[in-house]
Parts: sequence; structure tokens; C-alpha cells
Amino acid sequence: MKQVTRACLAVTALILVAGAGFSAHASSTYYRWQDDRGNPVHSDRPPPAGTPYEVITTGSSLVRQVDAEEGAVPATTEPTVSNDFEPVNTSKAPVKKSAEQCQRAQENLQTLNTKTRIQIRNDQGELRPLSEEDREIQRQQAMDVIAVHCN
Repeated sequence: MKQVTRACLAVTALILVAGAGFSAHASSTYYRWQDDRGNPVHSDRPPPAGTPYEVITTGSSLVRQVDAEEGAVPATTEPTVSNDFEPVNTSKAPVKKSAEQCQRAQENLQTLNTKTRIQIRNDQGELRPLSEEDREIQRQQAMDVIAVHCN
């Protein structure tokens, strides 16, 4: 029962965050904290008083930690003396090379470069022929994987 409730809360939070992103007056700042059950909450409004949270700007990599005692802070996206932001490390970790993915991508590229008629499954699970445009997209994806996973 707890897992179902937690899953429902997570889905609800995800829907709220997604809905907030589509609103006409979407804010570039949002708030992140954990509720009393430990579930992550993302909102365009600060949490109840006494809850530690983070103020996050979507236009940059700035995050501001707010202590529970400090209370709600006005949404400010620019760092100021009273609103100290810390940069978040957004650099991606290097990808670990995979010989299996390398080999699979090379085989896919070889097949895509032949005149063989290739069929793929659509969203409904039905087979459809791969168009030349789709074939080119698949070729590019295979070359991207080769660039990452092959020496």
C-alpha cells in the first residue's frame, strides 16, 4: 500500500511539474524540498514554514539552499548579497566505453548502408518499412554511438 501511495504521489508531482512547464506564465524559478514522507516535491511556490528547501533557477545552473528557520524567500533569479546562489556542477561524467554497444552500432550501420528493406515497429507494435529519412536518422544515431563507444 505504501508503494502505491508513493507511486501516486510521484506521478502527481511529475504531472504538476510538467503542467507548470506548459503554463503561459511559467516561472524561471521553482522550489524543491522533501515532504514529511520523504518524497521529493517540486513547486512554483515555497513549502510550508519550517521546511528546508532549495530555490532553483531554470535559466541557469544556480541553486539556493534555504534553511527551515529562514522561511519563504522571494523568488529572485539573480544572485545578490541577500540571495547567495551556488553554481551546480552540470558537467557530464565521461561515458564508459562499451565493446558490446560499439559492435552493435557497427552492425546496425552496416545493415543500414545496404539496400536491404528494413522494417521497424511503430508505437502500436506494428511493423512498418523504414523510410529513407528514418534510415538516415538511424545511420546518424549509429555513428554517434560508434563515436562514443568505439576506439
